[in-house]
Amino acid sequence: MSIEVVEVHDLPLVLNEGDVWSCLGSRDKRTPALAAEVAASVALARELCVPKANYVTVQVESSGRGRTQFLDGPTLAGGFVNHAMQGAEAAVFLVVTVGPELEAEVANRFSRGDSIEAIVLDAAGSAAVMNAFTRIAEIVLEETEDRGWQTGLCLRPGQSYWDITGQRDIFSVVPTGTIDVSLMESCFMLPQKTQSAIIPVGADLKVHSDPNKSYCKVCNAARCPMRQEEFDPLAIAAGGA
Repeated sequence: MSIEVVEVHDLPLVLNEGDVWSCLGSRDKRTPALAAEVAASVALARELCVPKANYVTVQVESSGRGRTQFLDGPTLAGGFVNHAMQGAEAAVFLVVTVGPELEAEVANRFSRGDSIEAIVLDAAGSAAVMNAFTRIAEIVLEETEDRGWQTGLCLRPGQSYWDITGQRDIFSVVPTGTIDVSLMESCFMLPQKTQSAIIPVGADLKVHSDPNKSYCKVCNAARCPMRQEEFDPLAIAAGGA
């Protein structure tokens, strides 16, 4: 099977001061003493960040007993991840980055002793890659809807439901040389301002990204960390979510 790689290398940078304040933990309470640094970080991030992404859609070959096998791809194991893959016909594996230049400047500022400026600029980089990731997720959603399919929950390695070693599964599918991203032995990515994920897609998903269509109403897995709605036994009698 030939896997088609979608490359988005002309992604515009979306970043404003509110995004940086949010990454600093102060969206609703801005510190006047840092206002100049935040404004400067946005301007510099717009110069240094180069958002790029590669993503690949891989067909599900089989799913069951806590494992999902992809056609010519990895096997994902684990209850929570496979719970989210219920009914999926495929999954989109994606890697998004804003490049290494901003974090190099952050390191340079720390080495000079400009710690406050470095921290604020680092927050701008985090906001930039989160916004780039969101845009790629929106593109995936648009393409999926055009096929008449649905999107599931966005699953990321390093969360409580999926060990960081899950990065290897993503990198086994997505070629990242054209976006200059590499995976270290520790399973952390370089550049650091990079995000990865898989998004289940299909016509008959059981667990949806839209809580109005969520399977959670008829699923009694009370401790599931991806629960979007309370279990409703009456929903089963009514025909499910």
